[in-house]
Amino acid sequence: MPHVIFDCDGVLVDSEPLSMRVDVQILAENGISMSEDEAHRRFVGKTFAAMLEELRREFSVSFPADASEQKDLRLLKLYETDLRAVDGVESALEALGPQQFSIASNSPYERVETALRLTHLTRFFGNRITTFEDVARGKPEPDVFIAAARRAGYAPEDCIVIEDSVTGVIAAHRAGCHVLGFTGTHPHPEEQGPKLLKAGAARVFRHMAELPELVSQRIL
Repeated sequence: MPHVIFDCDGVLVDSEPLSMRVDVQILAENGISMSEDEAHRRFVGKTFAAMLEELRREFSVSFPADASEQKDLRLLKLYETDLRAVDGVESALEALGPQQFSIASNSPYERVETALRLTHLTRFFGNRITTFEDVARGKPEPDVFIAAARRAGYAPEDCIVIEDSVTGVIAAHRAGCHVLGFTGTHPHPEEQGPKLLKAGAARVFRHMAELPELVSQRIL
C-alpha cells in the first residue's frame, strides 16, 4: 500500500480564504492594494515569506520585521472561530485506514498542529508533520516531500501526495512522488484542474469522497 502524504491548507482544512484575508490586510497596511482573489491566484501554496519577497521586489517596499509573526497571530485567532475541515475529509481518512498518513506543508508547524487540533484530525497524523521549517527550501522545491517520505520510512516514489496548488504539485512531482490534485476548495475548480494536471498531477478530483477509490487504484 502506498504511503499517503497530504498538504494541509486547502486539502485537510479550508484555511486558504482565511489566510488570504489576513494577507490582504497586511499588504494594505503596507501600501499594497490587492484583492483576496488576486492574492489566492498569485500566492496560494507559497510561503508567506516568499510572497513578501516577491512583492518587495515588485513594489519596492519594505515590510516590518515581524510581518510573519503578525500573520501567524492573526490567522491563529481566525482559526479559533472560523476554521473548518474540508468537507468529507474525515470520512475519507477513515475509509483509507487503517494506515498512517503524513503531512507536508509550506505553513509553520504551529499553524498545522493547531489546524489539526481544532478540526479533530490529529488522530490520523500524530507527529508525522513536516513543514518548510524542517528543510532548506520550501515548495515548489521538493525538499519537504522528500523529508516527509523519509520520516515515514518510504521512498518518495512509493508515496501518493494530495495537493491543491500548482506550487505543491510541482514540488511533489519534483520529489518523485505520485500526485493527485484536489480542486474542491479552489474558487474556480474547473480552471484549477487543468493547471494541476499540467504541473504534474496524475489525476484531479473535486470531492473527498472520491479519494479512497483513487488511492485504491494504486496509481504507482
